[in-house]
Amino acid sequence: MSGLSVETIEKRANFVRDKLNIDSVFAFDMHCALERLQQKAKNFSFRCGRDDELGDNEATMDDETGTLVARASILDDIKAGQTRARFTIAHELGHYFLGHEGQRRRNPNKDVYVTFRERSEESEANIFASYFLVPTKLAWDMKNPEEISNRFQVSLQAADIAFERVQTARRKAKGEKRRLPGAVIDFLKEAQEKGFRVKSDISDPGQ
Repeated sequence: MSGLSVETIEKRANFVRDKLNIDSVFAFDMHCALERLQQKAKNFSFRCGRDDELGDNEATMDDETGTLVARASILDDIKAGQTRARFTIAHELGHYFLGHEGQRRRNPNKDVYVTFRERSEESEANIFASYFLVPTKLAWDMKNPEEISNRFQVSLQAADIAFERVQTARRKAKGEKRRLPGAVIDFLKEAQEKGFRVKSDISDPGQ
């Protein structure tokens, strides 16, 4: 299954959180979530993989067997709350819950994803991981990426992405348009001063 909308992916992520009883939990225990999922889902299991089995992959997800295989270091790191490991596992769960077929892998070398389908499904799994780790409703009132990073145990990079999508959702709820970048506003102001007609909103915030 490919070409899923962001809205569909968000609904899947929220559904899984609800079924795992972590709907209102900020930084949930990922290892406990895996154990709970293994108990609840008929066709899901996870285990520690051997180095010769995983190669240079951090983790793999096989849709045929429903098996998530992760390095021992990844499983140890999620127990310790390490942000990268938490995202890796959430990403692999994305492949599982989004119905991606075949064996999917989490590899730090992005060049291994050569086909359009692989790149598309990697992107979808990343989106799932973002919503699974940082649901929009729980981050709605967060003031900055740093707060999201601290509350949800995600990297600052992942928090930046989550913060921007939450801000987009808030603007949409209020019927507001995204404000132009400062450099663009300065350029348009200069053009307006020179007599050019500018249709975009270049007023200062709060005016």
